[in-house]
Amino acid sequence: MKIGKFIAVAVLIAGAATMVSAADGATIYKRCVVCHGKSAEKVPPGGSIISATLPAEEIKKSLKLYKTDKGHGGKMKASMQVQVKPLTDEDIDTVADYIFKNFHIAK
Repeated sequence: MKIGKFIAVAVLIAGAATMVSAADGATIYKRCVVCHGKSAEKVPPGGSIISATLPAEEIKKSLKLYKTDKGHGGKMKASMQVQVKPLTDEDIDTVADYIFKNFHIAK
């Protein structure tokens, strides 16, 4: 019986650790700062759009296209594809919402 309780507790702890390890928008955005700026205020190298001016849904759509459409993007698309490749759809939604909520600039 004690082993069963130990296993149950271990499973609960592992599940909690997994939920805690899910990245938040600020953590994910750290990989974007070099090209897009601390507040998504810069036009990235080879780009033409300031991310902070976009609605969250447009950011999500673009990031997901970098993952699935090798023809999507400008001169630096290969760099974006590398950055987006490890992100899950949930990560993309999280970082897009973070950019919009924290840095949005109305056009």
